Amino acid sequence: MASFADAVEAQLDSGGAISFQTRATVEEAGQTFLYGMPVQINATDGGVQLWDGATLTAGIAGFSIQNAQNLGTTGAGNPAPFGPILVGGAVGNYAANSTQSLAVIIPVMTPLADGFSFYAVAQPNTLFTARIGTSVSVTPVATTNQQVGVAYGLTKDTGNNFWYVDVNKTGGSAAVRVVGLNPLEAVGTVGGHVIFQVLPAVAQIFS
Repeated sequence: MASFADAVEAQLDSGGAISFQTRATVEEAGQTFLYGMPVQINATDGGVQLWDGATLTAGIAGFSIQNAQNLGTTGAGNPAPFGPILVGGAVGNYAANSTQSLAVIIPVMTPLADGFSFYAVAQPNTLFTARIGTSVSVTPVATTNQQVGVAYGLTKDTGNNFWYVDVNKTGGSAAVRVVGLNPLEAVGTVGGHVIFQVLPAVAQIFS
């Protein structure tokens, strides 16, 4: 039963504060990921892109807290130091005058894209929540207390492209460690949410 996964969200830090670090980095060209998906930083040009699902060593920078903007070029609209947001980064631009190729009108209520993408950083002390399931049958599984403390992998749901904690991936395929169950759901909830930390070796952290 695909399509059970939902957005991965940062909840708090392990010290109990209801806060977590976020970061804005230029977005890689052509990205269409949604809110709550694992992202990584492109090693070539530094752009934020959807995690490839395979890179485990310094592979996950965090989880997106906005939809990708499908930019034509990496960081389109990104302002230079002390400079303005460039018009080329506006989503929904259309030509204002056919004789003035650089003139554009931004439709009412259309947001400006500044070329950056925001994500919650995969720091060891940041706690995230996601549904739990298995890639063997692409179905949700029931939460159990025995899952707490176990390291599992992350898998993209084939039905909706969101990601879930995958009990079928352990050992060298693990990416996160479950540290708790969602207190708002009864233990045994099928496809319930677990609370996890990204494994230190998997986190792609930048100073």
